[in-house]
Amino acid sequence: MAEGQIDARHLKDAQWQLAIDQVFKTAELSANIHAVQRVPAEAGSSEVIPIRLIRSNRPSRAERITAAFDALVLSKVTRQTIPFATIIYGESWSTMKVHVATHIRELTKIIHKLKTLLSAANPPVLLLNRHCPECEYRDRCRAKGVDKDDLSLLSGLTEKEQAHLNKKGIFTVNQLSHTFRPRRRPKQLIAKPEKYHHSLRALAIREKQIHVVGQLQVPSHGTLVFFDVESLPDRNFYYLIGVRIEAGGHFYNVQFLGKLIFGRTQNLE
Repeated sequence: MAEGQIDARHLKDAQWQLAIDQVFKTAELSANIHAVQRVPAEAGSSEVIPIRLIRSNRPSRAERITAAFDALVLSKVTRQTIPFATIIYGESWSTMKVHVATHIRELTKIIHKLKTLLSAANPPVLLLNRHCPECEYRDRCRAKGVDKDDLSLLSGLTEKEQAHLNKKGIFTVNQLSHTFRPRRRPKQLIAKPEKYHHSLRALAIREKQIHVVGQLQVPSHGTLVFFDVESLPDRNFYYLIGVRIEAGGHFYNVQFLGKLIFGRTQNLE
């Protein structure tokens, strides 16, 4: 095992087979790679494979792209083609190959966007999105969003919809809340579901109340059934299914303790 930072330009004379926590940089790119495996080959050459460790039992798309980025940067530093990276993930230490060619088009777009952001004179506009939980700056960005009452606090609002509202002079959740106007629906649309109103959600947040569009109708006939499933999604593991049935003024509870994997049920009792 290598100690300290390795020199990737002299792999032919190297003796190590595994290097941990390595940082590689080019003129424009930098990658913090969890591990690098060196596999000796014929004619004194060596194959180098970047390795990324992931706790989850199901690697996400962002994690696969990151692994491909590791291989891309390492190939530029070593000046040799590195076609894939390896992901080691989950409690069983499973392995997955991530081919650079599969993600090279998306990587190129991402790198171009990052270069544009870094070369801009002003910082990027705050935009909270579904990737925030994976970012180390999530708490700081959310605090800024709350302080600005930013529209991106509404998780269902897309970037395109937010830009459209900004053109109208609407930049905060409070401003958006004042734009909701309940309207009587045409008769031909009564049977169709009401569309989702971001402005109504903003109004509910401002007033701290629950708002319902249209006339709320709760069915009072038939048999009421309450269904609950508890699971660990990243393992495809469903360990508890519960059903509560109300009929004739009495409640009946049914619980199934088992394991459901890929549609097959296995009883654990």
